[in-house]
Amino acid sequence: MKSLGLLFLGVLLVFSCKKDPVVTVEKSTLEYLTGTSSKKWIVTEGIVSFEGTQLNLVANQPPCITDNVLVLNTNKTYELNEGASKCDPSKDPDVIIKANWSLVEEPKTITIDKFIFLGYVLENSKFLITSIDDNKFVGETEVTLQGKTYKANITFSKVN
Repeated sequence: MKSLGLLFLGVLLVFSCKKDPVVTVEKSTLEYLTGTSSKKWIVTEGIVSFEGTQLNLVANQPPCITDNVLVLNTNKTYELNEGASKCDPSKDPDVIIKANWSLVEEPKTITIDKFIFLGYVLENSKFLITSIDDNKFVGETEVTLQGKTYKANITFSKVN
């Protein structure tokens, strides 16, 4: 009887030590992009494909351009701000532009009213998100240069 009690106690201990399964809660696209109120991003890569060649538009740019910060807010407004360095400190404003953006969940697409990058103004630009997490999002958009339209793959990285 004593060994049956010890066996029962052993089985009880084995099953009571089983770990609870880890539950991962998937965030919405909005939560990834804005956190709980706003989130800051910089463009770390911008690959444009044209005529069989790929060109990284960001790689050869000065820091006064590549350190500009995109702030996405949960209320679907955004700011594009000068980063730590300015190309012309006496003329460049701290806030380059303020505007609105919208989000479609399927397929994950952002539409930005107006965006300025590398001297180009993009109006109502659509950005199809191909991957996203807390620290980076990547996607495709179309860029028109000298009358021709090209696909661009853009990577945004979170600013700490």
